[in-house]
Amino acid sequence: MSKLIYLFFCFFVDILLSSIFPVDYANVRLSFVSNMGIIGIMFISRDLDIKNSLLLAFVFGLFIDLTHYSYFLLMALSYTVTIFIMRNWSNQVNESIPEIIILGVLTIFVQNSIVFFIMRLLNLSSYSFILWVTHREFMTLLGNIPIIVLAYFAYNIKNQFEIKKDKVRRRNEKTLWMKVSNPFE
Repeated sequence: MSKLIYLFFCFFVDILLSSIFPVDYANVRLSFVSNMGIIGIMFISRDLDIKNSLLLAFVFGLFIDLTHYSYFLLMALSYTVTIFIMRNWSNQVNESIPEIIILGVLTIFVQNSIVFFIMRLLNLSSYSFILWVTHREFMTLLGNIPIIVLAYFAYNIKNQFEIKKDKVRRRNEKTLWMKVSNPFE
């Protein structure tokens, strides 16, 4: 339950930041797109098995497809492929802040690249790769670095809450674990 609350918090921050920083589709200025939702899914998927993490990515990608004005199944597909790629690679990453930031930036870059290449493949976009990188992706990657740190600390708070809840649950159990583990005392 706390994982869902964490993910809805991440997507709420995305919605809040997208209303503060609107996307410029005319390419007159740099655009910033908050991607705390995919970062939250990436952190949660590190604790799940592969099937559940891909299902979680698909469901939340479908949620984005249905709540925002995008092409149907575009985000669901890009989230699923991104989590598949990054989950396999994230097992090699430690829990230090620089490595988490690099993992988050790569997650955002892979997800946005998948969306870009699908839209170019289907002729839904006329962006060139250079124009896309300079006007859209550059500011998105730089602007999401503090958001990645915020998502990581919120994820750690969620984990501490789950640990505390588990300790309280174990403390309230009727069985004395010390007697069960060593019955000869």
